[in-house]
Amino acid sequence: MKKITLIIVSAALLIGGLAFVFMKSAYVVPVLMYHAIDRNDKTTKLSVNPESFEAQMKFLHNNRYNVVTLEKLIEYINNKEAIPAKTVAITFDDGYYNNYQYAYPVLKKYNIPATIFIIVGQVGRDGYVGWKEIKEMSDSGVITIGSHTLSHKWLPSLGTRDLRNELASSKATLEEKTGKPVNALCYPIGAHNERVEREAHLAGYSCAVATNPGRFSPIDDIYSIKRIRISRTSDNLFVFWFETSGYYTWLKEHRDD
Repeated sequence: MKKITLIIVSAALLIGGLAFVFMKSAYVVPVLMYHAIDRNDKTTKLSVNPESFEAQMKFLHNNRYNVVTLEKLIEYINNKEAIPAKTVAITFDDGYYNNYQYAYPVLKKYNIPATIFIIVGQVGRDGYVGWKEIKEMSDSGVITIGSHTLSHKWLPSLGTRDLRNELASSKATLEEKTGKPVNALCYPIGAHNERVEREAHLAGYSCAVATNPGRFSPIDDIYSIKRIRISRTSDNLFVFWFETSGYYTWLKEHRDD
């Protein structure tokens, strides 16, 4: 309820017209964070039912959003290019089988690119995709495969050797299995610090995503990319519209001011 109230009030301000300077400084390209796509999972924070997911993708398609890969978003940032209006990127964490079962066909239907972050140690286990599905999705031209490390450990607590193994070995395995470069990393539980970011860069990743690092995290830090968690709250397309507006992140971070 608090989330919906925040969005309604914020949207009223947005629709009513905010100063151009504020609009420019507050805008953050929405990078959407999905987990499970499953009608039977009632976990509100980490699940979206398949019907809602299709409605959301149809909304992006019909309203002509510029849905880009993470690689394209990083290209915009690194080249200091003007990012087109209504740009959005889509990501999935963990590599659940229901991503292949429900999300992948919808993404193909609307030709919407997305990145799926795979926990290498979970591949083929109950509820997770296998290498066959990963290869198929990687070859589709719609799905980019990223690393969610080997075993989903809390990276800041690891020693250097273990940290490097989590980052480098997962990347190498995914590249071997897909035949494609793996450039994007997803920090387990969003946990990272400067040391982890540095090691991610040294391991050969061109970017890394977190959850929502907070108001003091630069929006152009390509090793700490902010994301917006999409859950059952987003079943309401008005809520989803505001989450994809580019201003939801700023309002969420400043709601207690």
